Amino acid sequence: MTASVGAGRSRKTLLLGTLAIVSFFNYLDRMALSVLLEPIRRELALSDTQAGLITGLAFALFYAILGLPIARLADRANKALWLAACIVLWSLMTAVSGAATSFAMLFLARVAVGIGEAGCAPTSFAIIADLFAPARRPLAVSVFQAAGLLGVALGMLGAGYAGSVLGWRLTLAVIGLAGLPVAILVAVVVPSGASAASRSIASVRADLRQIFSRRAFVHVTVGISFAAFATYGIIQWFATFLIRVHGLGLAQVGLVSGLTTGVGGMLGTLTGGVGVARLLRGDDRWDLRWPMFAYGAALPLFVVTLLSRSLAATVAFNFVATTIAASAGGVALAAAQRFTDPERRATANAVMLTISTIAGVGLGPVLVGAVSDWMRPAPGSESLRWGLLASTLGFAGAAFHFHLAARASRR
Repeated sequence: MTASVGAGRSRKTLLLGTLAIVSFFNYLDRMALSVLLEPIRRELALSDTQAGLITGLAFALFYAILGLPIARLADRANKALWLAACIVLWSLMTAVSGAATSFAMLFLARVAVGIGEAGCAPTSFAIIADLFAPARRPLAVSVFQAAGLLGVALGMLGAGYAGSVLGWRLTLAVIGLAGLPVAILVAVVVPSGASAASRSIASVRADLRQIFSRRAFVHVTVGISFAAFATYGIIQWFATFLIRVHGLGLAQVGLVSGLTTGVGGMLGTLTGGVGVARLLRGDDRWDLRWPMFAYGAALPLFVVTLLSRSLAATVAFNFVATTIAASAGGVALAAAQRFTDPERRATANAVMLTISTIAGVGLGPVLVGAVSDWMRPAPGSESLRWGLLASTLGFAGAAFHFHLAARASRR
């Protein structure tokens, strides 16, 4: 059965629900490590820069390199098969991460996780874009993203509690193996054939030339990359920040991080999707304007979060800032679909996600760790605060490029 805009409502709901489960486990596996980072760093004697490499560049490196070829295969071949295989790989490698005894071993395991996850988002977004008309895509993509943020919330909550009871090694093993049944579900439910986008495709060079000829798409991609740089730098280090600066224990960190980052992110994503779906009825550029306003508002709120000396203020402002920033995420990803052709959609998504992953997941956490190491001789534990503050500048770049995207979309 081929996914299409004309598919029945029940079929669309089933497919979107299945993809939402995939997104849940995608982020669950990815984010659990951030809560467990401090005990891992201590046991393996890692510097902050090494810890940033494990949570950032190790994942992003091959995610970026293999995202495009995997997406091109998804444009031509069996989406269900590729997506299921990717789930198996990243789940097994998350479990293997729990057996790491050195920086090199953990780094390679996270590289393999990145390879597996490289095929998730481009393929899933292509299926969603095939299923839903443009006016309904912001809400559909936001549901997909919200499920991922639920995975962030429960991943942080569960990893924090399980890590304090079972230790970080067994926790990673359990979380990784729990994703394997999802691969079976995808193989059964997701259409086995290629989508309507799987016609004959020209060369890579011709595809990329066509994709980058659309200025609005380029600005959306750059805007998402700036936002990812800021967001992942904060998310990956926020749990460690709470431990070092505010003195929380591992279980407490999991609870606080899960509620603020996960629940706030999920609430914001759904709110943005519903709100923009209504606004688009009057002006089809609201899917570009909303991210501009949201990222612009999030910057000062995150600055206040990181500068607050009170734990209560830190938690409260982080929740608000995360909710506002997350309201732009699903909307921005859905907006990018407007500027891509169906036969190149997974490829275009892979290009966009490759760039944003290198900038966000790859460089964001590394910058925070490097600034923290650089400043440590002077401010001590406060150095991490300044590393996190440096990453918030990405929100300014994101707001600016979504402004340019809205202007370019007129043409």
